[in-house]
Amino acid sequence: MTVTVGILGAARIAPLALVHPARELDGIEVAAVAARAPARAAAFAAEHAIPHVLRDYDQLVDDPRITAIYVPTPAALHGYWIRRAVDAGKHVLCEKPFTANAAEALAIAEHTAGTPLVVMEAFHSLYHPSWATLSRLLASGVIGEVRRASARFVVPHKDPTDIRWQLALGGGALMDLGVYPVRLLRYLFGTPEIRSAVAEHTLGVDSAMTVEFVFPGGITAEAVASMRAHDQVGAELHVTGTSGTVHLRSPYHPHFAGQITILTAAGSRIETCDPRSTYSYQLQAFRDAIGGGAPVVTGAADAAESMRLIDDTYLAAGMRPRVPLC
Repeated sequence: MTVTVGILGAARIAPLALVHPARELDGIEVAAVAARAPARAAAFAAEHAIPHVLRDYDQLVDDPRITAIYVPTPAALHGYWIRRAVDAGKHVLCEKPFTANAAEALAIAEHTAGTPLVVMEAFHSLYHPSWATLSRLLASGVIGEVRRASARFVVPHKDPTDIRWQLALGGGALMDLGVYPVRLLRYLFGTPEIRSAVAEHTLGVDSAMTVEFVFPGGITAEAVASMRAHDQVGAELHVTGTSGTVHLRSPYHPHFAGQITILTAAGSRIETCDPRSTYSYQLQAFRDAIGGGAPVVTGAADAAESMRLIDDTYLAAGMRPRVPLC
């Protein structure tokens, strides 16, 4: 069985996250695309050798040739199109953040519970083996008892017309970037409580966010996200234990020269991350969940828990959670 995927929108992330890795995998094909501007969809299809261009999103979702829908729309539209695709009998791979807020994510989790359809948040980083390797290292006690962690993701965005700066579309540093360090920390240490959150406001959204967590066992951690124009690009994780430290370079895209450095009294060692793309691992997991019932690690219920932390962070920072557009 071949999973045939349709793309809702000619988004910039689609080639990296779906089109290119699909060419490396058997049993999955990017079959169609639709966009709000038909000419843009046609150009996208021609550039990426996608065989079918549909008139609009609804026609694509209803097309019987399509078995799965990839949703890379602005976050404020995610919930609507996830539900629309599921109701049309399609599997769904949706970009993160999964929805505009936790209430919408929970409603989708309830709506899709018990369905044979696969509904997956496209949290590609989690599917790369580097996260599991890091988790095993920490569990082994190589740096003693974990005491403190810091996860950062900084990517400047200078264009004020970009959707990341649009409140109504679900923009903001936490929604665009902060979901990564928050999810990484939760993956490693469990469900936290929020001690504090501080946001910097620009153009009506959070241009930067710093949140302080307390995890089970008393582990404290900081998650930092920024898209301020004057900041330098950076992505890293530091973990401090009672007898050493671990540093993961490029934790969210470890296939781009990622490496894990372990430093203890015995010396230091470096482990190089698998160069295979996170998106390839993710798409393989999506395909296998559809074709063989493999577990969906980043399903709707897990996404709802992530969105609860995002909402609670906004509230702790004196801001309101995002609102769906429809």
